[in-house]
Amino acid sequence: MRHSGSMQQQLIQMMAALANHQMRRRFADVEIGGGAGVPGDPDADRLLVAAGALEELPDGRVRISGPGLRALLDHARGTLEPKPEGKVDLLPRQHRLRLEVLGKVADAVLGADERIPEKELNARLGDQVLDIPGVRRALVDEGLVAREADGHAYWRLG
Repeated sequence: MRHSGSMQQQLIQMMAALANHQMRRRFADVEIGGGAGVPGDPDADRLLVAAGALEELPDGRVRISGPGLRALLDHARGTLEPKPEGKVDLLPRQHRLRLEVLGKVADAVLGADERIPEKELNARLGDQVLDIPGVRRALVDEGLVAREADGHAYWRLG
């Protein structure tokens, strides 16, 4: 059962509950208890029930509320700033796809015969990606871009 309160308040209650060692243990015990639930403990369950993470069953037991947790997650995701249109936010794990994305980024930020300082590369990467240092490092690690040992200049390879 979900108690009244805004979704933001419920999210704060959930985080407050999980910040407490005893509450984390109670949450784990309820999860281990499974779908049939475990005997409720009004004092221990107060924050988790108020957050919507636990549902109270008619027989006084409690269990994890999957829909309640999904609602909290959806709310938290809804509060995030949207990713700037067209920017790479995560590099693929699969190596072939990773190289494909990095190749497109390298083509977009560096011309074939261009040598630019790190500051300029960072500015250009900022138009293409969210994780500037991570992608810059990946471009070098994957052999698409080279850099001077001191990092003062970068250029396209191949």
